[in-house]
Amino acid sequence: MSIEKKKKKKEADMPRYVGFIRNVDDSRTGLSPGEAQRTLEAYVTWSDDLERQGKLVLSSGLSHSQSRVVRLVDGSLASTDGPHTEATEVVGGFIVVEADDLDQAEKLFGTHPHLRFGPIEVRKIGENGCEA
Repeated sequence: MSIEKKKKKKEADMPRYVGFIRNVDDSRTGLSPGEAQRTLEAYVTWSDDLERQGKLVLSSGLSHSQSRVVRLVDGSLASTDGPHTEATEVVGGFIVVEADDLDQAEKLFGTHPHLRFGPIEVRKIGENGCEA
């Protein structure tokens, strides 16, 4: 097997974990422009560090204005503008990383600067669709 194929196989075997960045109401209100800039720079630095380590797969914020909650109500499709506005925490973004196991993923996410403002929910991405 070539080195290239071995590398791709190793990458395919590496478990992936998603971190849901949860925003808590008003957790960032009151930040001065300077604090907001430093916070943004800390987020970028964290992502850049993980990318250099080869651990970062994908990350993105999520729109609040271009979102809907879709459900079936009595067999008919219904939707409301989302996310859940009554919730005190909403998912504001997500990050996918490669890690050996959940403990390593927790350690990676445990250094994210967002933790000053709200929690990060970490879940393993199932290899075979839904996974217990």
